[in-house]
Amino acid sequence: MKDYFKKIFSYKTTWALLVISLFSIGLSLCRKLITGQVFYMFLLWNLFLAFVPWFAASIVYIKNIKNKLLLIVIIIFWLVFFPNAPYILTDLIHLGKGNLMPVWYDLILLLSFGLTGMIYGFVSLQMIEEKIRIVFKIKHASIISFFLIYVSCFGIYLGRFLRWNSWDIVKNIDGVFDDIFQRIIYPGDHRTTWVFTFLFGTLLNILYIVFKQEELKIKQTQQ
Repeated sequence: MKDYFKKIFSYKTTWALLVISLFSIGLSLCRKLITGQVFYMFLLWNLFLAFVPWFAASIVYIKNIKNKLLLIVIIIFWLVFFPNAPYILTDLIHLGKGNLMPVWYDLILLLSFGLTGMIYGFVSLQMIEEKIRIVFKIKHASIISFFLIYVSCFGIYLGRFLRWNSWDIVKNIDGVFDDIFQRIIYPGDHRTTWVFTFLFGTLLNILYIVFKQEELKIKQTQQ
């Protein structure tokens, strides 16, 4: 475990995530202390759920896992929780619901958590993508990431608008898969699902490409 912490904190993105996470938590706690309102405290739980896929991906990335079956199992676990990271961006729909603080404060609060979740997601996806490329010798692993982002946005729709969460895959798997199959078998009856998935997925794919390009520039500068 000591070796894990040594390696994970050797990456600048880990320190950046730590700082922005603490900033987000600080904003949330300050709001609670000033207003006594607990409404936006759910963001802390959402941030933890965004941390889970990053943590899983970081273990896969750092540990020298060569067993393909084990790696697939961990990636499936990661994928189940991955939508929780960019999901926090959709918490912006709550802006204006807590009226005891200026709206600009709540905007900063929601943006801070949303962007933090998105970065957790992008970093974890990049780690998984790199591991897939190396272990499975897939040259264009970025194509898999492209589709995984759309899959995650479908999951985000299930969570945001149908109110399913990652734990329901264990607690109520029949209900979850019924909603999924209904949308696959009868796509015309669920246009909103697919329009949301396409638009939000396209937005995140564009942002992910920009994120990776900036990461590449930083690495090239350091060499």
